[in-house]
Amino acid sequence: MGQFERFKEARRAAQQAALGRWIERTEQREQNKQQVAAAGIGAADSPQRNARFQLREATLAQARELRAIGRLPIGIERKIGPTLDIVSFPENETARKAGRPVARVVLLGGDGTQAEGIATAFLASPQLLMTNHHVFPSRSAAHGTGANFLFERSERGIETGVTFEIDPDAFYVADEALDVALVAVKPRSVDGHSLSEYGSITLIEATSKILIGQPVNIIQHPEGGPKQYAVAHNRLVDILAAGFLHYETDTLEGSSGSPAFSKSWELVALHHASIPEYRDGRVVAVDGGFWEEGMPDDKVHWIANEGTRISAIVKFLAGLQLDNLAQQEMLGDLLKTTTDPVDDLLSLQGATAAPPPNVIASDSFTRLGVSTMAPNQFTFSGPVNIHVYAASQAAPVSSVQQVATDAQKLIAVEAPIRFDRDYQNREGYDPTFLDADNPDLQVPAPNVVSERLDEILTDRKGKPLVLKYHHFELAMNERRRLQMWSAANVDYAPERKHKGDRKSFGSDKWVPDPRIPAAAQIFDSEFYKPAGNIDRGHIVRREDNAWGDDETEIEFANSDTFHWTNCTPQHEAFNQSNPARNDAAYRGMKGLWGDFENYVQKGLGDEDTKACILAGPVLDKRDPSADFGAGAIQYPLNFWKVVVVAPQIDGMRVLRAYGFLLSQADVVERFGIEVFQPGRFRQHQVSLQRLTELTGVSFDDALHAADPLKGSGERIDIVDGSEIRGVRRKLRNGKESLGRANATPQEWPRQQDGSKLVASKTAKAAAPK
Repeated sequence: MGQFERFKEARRAAQQAALGRWIERTEQREQNKQQVAAAGIGAADSPQRNARFQLREATLAQARELRAIGRLPIGIERKIGPTLDIVSFPENETARKAGRPVARVVLLGGDGTQAEGIATAFLASPQLLMTNHHVFPSRSAAHGTGANFLFERSERGIETGVTFEIDPDAFYVADEALDVALVAVKPRSVDGHSLSEYGSITLIEATSKILIGQPVNIIQHPEGGPKQYAVAHNRLVDILAAGFLHYETDTLEGSSGSPAFSKSWELVALHHASIPEYRDGRVVAVDGGFWEEGMPDDKVHWIANEGTRISAIVKFLAGLQLDNLAQQEMLGDLLKTTTDPVDDLLSLQGATAAPPPNVIASDSFTRLGVSTMAPNQFTFSGPVNIHVYAASQAAPVSSVQQVATDAQKLIAVEAPIRFDRDYQNREGYDPTFLDADNPDLQVPAPNVVSERLDEILTDRKGKPLVLKYHHFELAMNERRRLQMWSAANVDYAPERKHKGDRKSFGSDKWVPDPRIPAAAQIFDSEFYKPAGNIDRGHIVRREDNAWGDDETEIEFANSDTFHWTNCTPQHEAFNQSNPARNDAAYRGMKGLWGDFENYVQKGLGDEDTKACILAGPVLDKRDPSADFGAGAIQYPLNFWKVVVVAPQIDGMRVLRAYGFLLSQADVVERFGIEVFQPGRFRQHQVSLQRLTELTGVSFDDALHAADPLKGSGERIDIVDGSEIRGVRRKLRNGKESLGRANATPQEWPRQQDGSKLVASKTAKAAAPK
């Protein structure tokens, strides 16, 4: 079987898989169509997707105004690309620019032979070409092929274009499930043209670039022929959580590896399969009869297309860790461009990229409270405070000038934090950290109770997988795609801390852990970015972990906390020990997640600077969920933490283990995660036994013995760190106390309303009881 025949067979297999998904989604797809028909574009999408989509559209419109007056930073302008060229009737010129990086994949022949086209591909970076896995299922399959650019019709006829040899030895990665392949292309063609002349199509990870019911434009080389544009009768009809889009078309069969764009010419999918009409278990032909094996594909009655979502592809690529350093750098260069340029634009205005809490427009869709059409003027209120005007009307000069002034302040993009590339030699958590010579002061890492072991990500031998990092380690709950527990060694000694400020490490950047599947981790575009005003909350705090004997150790320890495995959704007033530094609205508030160990550490005394911190989210099967286009994701309402120290008491060092349970349930219930505003958090000191009952995480007997609340069913409500039972603190008379552990109930502090801070069995539960 020749290469062309193998490609045709592989394409047919991809089409069969796509047909299966199409049939499975029939009921949901028809529901989507009915909603769009009844209430308009956006009716079949969530309020979150609608809000984020409108924010992106309005911000991109303002970007066009900035470019018109020469005030748009060049880096952002290049990243947005053809999207900036939208005018009243943009199809021809804008489509031409969008299509320039699109190439015909050809089989290279010898001298005197004409190259045979087999598929479509496009440049996703200046060096790398993207197409389908079924086009290049292996590195060897890409040998002897080329990328033929500008093979298209013109006034002179069909232009032969320029062909560059594909170079899979320089770079090749692929994924069969997503049907994507990425290969290198040689930088110069045979006749001396430079690959850089053709530009590239940016892979932007944002999930809200298109709404159900809007058109999907496809630039393709159908059947290996000249470039063609499908820009009509091709609406999006379904978004699949598995990472695919379904869109209708009655134009041409889509060509494998084609880029699929939104109406604004933003890349939304990699086209990979056409879906035939299916009747009575057989494929329907264009003449109304049935297609038979051996008939050409153009005799099939194609009714829809399936494409792989760009957000799913970016997630896959971000999860790769390549052995070849040069190839990893090429991949890294591509991934640097995948962040949403709308976020860059909003940062110029001091705004957040989260969906606005209110979108006030002239035409409102009552179900969502936001406009589903394109009004002339938007006003985003709440934490986002920008006024955006459509390009079709003149914007007030003051508005454009103000943003232009902000744009002038933009400096070169700061280099991101640097990660240790060697994942084999991370030492992980040290249970002897408090005192290596004293076995009584050992702090073993947690375990998981047998009833919940089936939720845990395992290694090849079926045992719970423990991921080691610098100074900490953790286990993942595979079902929830979140951390189950973490164990960290912390040293507060000033001489072991970073000498510069946080920014001197570089700009924060969250990354996947390449040792585990990407599907086992929650990525930015799936939840954190579209969810709204929530933090990408560290379970192992960055400031706790950033210590070491030299700057390199400190730097890598700091960076390791920015793996998605260490991230959970947390409200900023809950996550940060001093949230008012970033938002004056939180003035006077203390983020208790960070405040507990701060207070416990103060009780250690100057002679001791070490602590072991065990922590994680409470992953309850009753947790709420949200779907921002990548499938429903449950998010935790409660978090737990155990701070273990070894203070000097009566001349001896003894273990103390303080268990805490924190809940943001009240705030989520009242405001929702899209308008996550500061509110009252419930915080409690609880026994380790109670934490195990709530979390499924078990602790060593030595830690139970060191728990001031051992054997107690109490849940001590606390206001701040000073109310932690069992913490040593200095009294006014110079003596020391272990806090409420030695106090009588009459001496316990009171809340502002005068009621005592005691555990109440009848208290309204924001945290699990």
